[in-house]
Amino acid sequence: MNRKSTRSYSYQTLPRIEENGRRYCDESYFMPNDETELTRLNIVHQIYLILQEGRLTLAPFTTDSPRILDIGTGPGDWAIEMSAEYPNATIIASDLGVFDSGVAHVSLPNVDFQLADAQSEWTYHEPFDLIHIRGLSGAFNDWNAIYHQAMSHLKPGGFIEVADTDPGGDTITVATGGDDGTPYLQIYAAALRLSGHTSGCPRDLQHLERGALESAGFVDVNVIERTFPIGLWPEDIHEKTLGKMALIALLEGLEAHALRQLTRLAGYTVSGARELCEKVQEEVLAAKKITARVRIVTAQKPNTYAQRRGQVMARAMAKVKILNHKPIGEEEDEDEDDDDYDEEEDDEGEE
Repeated sequence: MNRKSTRSYSYQTLPRIEENGRRYCDESYFMPNDETELTRLNIVHQIYLILQEGRLTLAPFTTDSPRILDIGTGPGDWAIEMSAEYPNATIIASDLGVFDSGVAHVSLPNVDFQLADAQSEWTYHEPFDLIHIRGLSGAFNDWNAIYHQAMSHLKPGGFIEVADTDPGGDTITVATGGDDGTPYLQIYAAALRLSGHTSGCPRDLQHLERGALESAGFVDVNVIERTFPIGLWPEDIHEKTLGKMALIALLEGLEAHALRQLTRLAGYTVSGARELCEKVQEEVLAAKKITARVRIVTAQKPNTYAQRRGQVMARAMAKVKILNHKPIGEEEDEDEDDDDYDEEEDDEGEE
């Protein structure tokens, strides 16, 4: 993340890339940032609020004036609502591009919307109490690097919260099938995974495994997985409303998730990719019952000396195991991690 990539929106000349009837923020990221996608993300935000019982975050930070970083803010719904709930907060909301009519254009005293690539070096000078990442499965080729940068830019005791559900990660369950007996949704998901594998950016939820956070040094990792309905099949009125919202979000997102990746990386033509999306849509609408699952993970940067020392010892033991399996003569420096947990320095981050 270089200096140029983290200026406020107003200072940027924003690219507009039209491709196969959709608009994208750059030449590489697979999700569009047009009006159709804006609507979908607005609905997805409301779905998360329902699943989290009205809470914007599950991270248990205690300060009423937190410093918050929202990575991949999209239209900015989450950041804007956090600014209202925490009026004394300082919020940086970053993304690769900006939606024309998203709330990110709203000027607020405690929210700074910035263009930034989280895969580059972060240059924030002050650490954060919370780093929030949502809906970025398939966006990064190295989640470990993202988590290590997050660790470096959190205050001791600060939290990271990561949430995702990805149709490429087998998070949707539906029981009907295509002509050969294979459900079109499975064909669709397999094509997304192939595209992700080819691009080096996995389309799955492996980045939300407990070990992925722990390997970066986080403690108190809490993994929550919730299943929710898609469609109007639930009898409960609240579940039916949630299912209706999820159905709209799914149908609107089929092409968004697939069109660029399938045509560039999986050998599909534009018409072929759209035909597959239409088959999945027909299958979804004909199904009697569909569910999806979402995973939400919170984790904490070690705060106390005991927590820090425990992390250093765990890493040291892991290295000992590695060294015991190496040929004689191969060595690693086991002291470098100890420096990470000496006195914390606060000159880490903000534009």
